Amino acid sequence: MNLGMMEMTKEDILKDLLMTPSPSGCEQAIIKKMAMFLKDYIDELSIDNYGNLIALKYGNQRNKKLMLAAHADEVGMMVTYIDSNGFLSFQEIGGIDTNLLPGQRVEIHNRNGIVTGIIGKKPIHLQDRDAKAKDYDAEDLWIDIAANDKEDAERMVEIGDYITYQTQPLSLKHEVWTSKALDDKVGLLTLIEVAKALSGKLPAMDVYFVVSVQEELGARGIRTATLGINPEQGIAIDVTHATDYPTCSPQKSGEIKLGNGIVIAKGPNIDQLMGRKLIDLAHQHNIKYQIEPFARPIGTDANFMQISGTGVKTAFMGIPCRYMHSPNEIVSLVDINEGVRLLTHFCEVELDN
Repeated sequence: MNLGMMEMTKEDILKDLLMTPSPSGCEQAIIKKMAMFLKDYIDELSIDNYGNLIALKYGNQRNKKLMLAAHADEVGMMVTYIDSNGFLSFQEIGGIDTNLLPGQRVEIHNRNGIVTGIIGKKPIHLQDRDAKAKDYDAEDLWIDIAANDKEDAERMVEIGDYITYQTQPLSLKHEVWTSKALDDKVGLLTLIEVAKALSGKLPAMDVYFVVSVQEELGARGIRTATLGINPEQGIAIDVTHATDYPTCSPQKSGEIKLGNGIVIAKGPNIDQLMGRKLIDLAHQHNIKYQIEPFARPIGTDANFMQISGTGVKTAFMGIPCRYMHSPNEIVSLVDINEGVRLLTHFCEVELDN
């Protein structure tokens, strides 16, 4: 086992994951890093044709399969045009609120390294009244990389280069962290910590730790991974919306609080027996949890996991997150810790028929 990795704290691992850019379609670096973090705790490791990482830990029932999945990708952008003055146009990759973008520092990733840029828009002093009131689309904005002209910019970046927020991870208070890409690097951290917790133990069944790609583009990677594994049961681990801040209505958005525990989903996307088992285990082991109802399919890997192949009994566990898909998301390690405990206990019990 790598001694350096053994000495890394949970916070060190999270920071390492967050500092590894992985916009949808460009997840190779984080997949490689996750393989490094998981390899000492599992029995088989592979990457499928689509790019998903699949790490298998043998269980007591070798003919039964449980899949735990978290996605590797983060929202980002892509360079689409370079004008004559060297300013870059871009499009979003995944669901980004473009009103948050003006003034943000970004990193443009290419084969030569990283180029830093600033997302620009016309200052408020130069805007007319209508412009001040409007919402901004990507075509109203540009990226300034301090290029002299188009030729200068083309020496620095290329059309099709990936772009991510340049936001550093920061501990705000005790267990509360802010950063870009907490969606879903906290899910990846959860997989690592569950694999560690199961080290030296024999789970009730084979456990597949799946790091899926391109979730932000419509949960694409999980479809191929689930078909390849063909599990009886699967649990998707992702962030979910915390609703404990001003202007959020609990009647419309539910009541999910940061630091109040892991979220267990209920709804037609969720197998009822699995949902009950998670709740029963939480009570049995004094694990803090919250319930979130989803009357429609959940917009995560859980949706397509459930309907893959001949069908998979599916559950969803969410980590409360404020300001999802923004440059500064916020989560609590308390909720992650509770999720790790619950998933570990789930892996140790027999599957229901």
